[in-house]
Amino acid sequence: MTDARAVIDAHIDAFNNRTPEKEPWAADAELVSPGGVFTGREGVLGFLSVFQGAFSDGRLTVGSSVIDADNASVEGTFDGVHDGVLQSPSGPIEPTGRTVSFRWSATYRVAGSQLLSEHLYFDQLDFLGQLGVLPG
Repeated sequence: MTDARAVIDAHIDAFNNRTPEKEPWAADAELVSPGGVFTGREGVLGFLSVFQGAFSDGRLTVGSSVIDADNASVEGTFDGVHDGVLQSPSGPIEPTGRTVSFRWSATYRVAGSQLLSEHLYFDQLDFLGQLGVLPG
């Protein structure tokens, strides 16, 4: 049995290194985010690729975590330069060239060596404000 932190670390490493084949997402995974609910491994990887495409140097960093058997709560930061098109629920956001750094928090559910679910939280207004795309 793999511990939950090792599975989450494998996910963070795969995201940061742009190696989706190493992502530990289960075939029936679910990711709940401010942008919607994404189901299945391919749906989750599709959501992650939106950030990877919009921030070619984007990196997740874990600051703290609390692990309880197969459940974990993790806090961290996302940092990157907006150098690609960001596909948003409101339509595409063209590259701004701006650097963003925002905090995120996620709760994960793990089974063995696979991620079953992630509930991701981050301040969308802070994120969009850093991109300079908020009105006024």
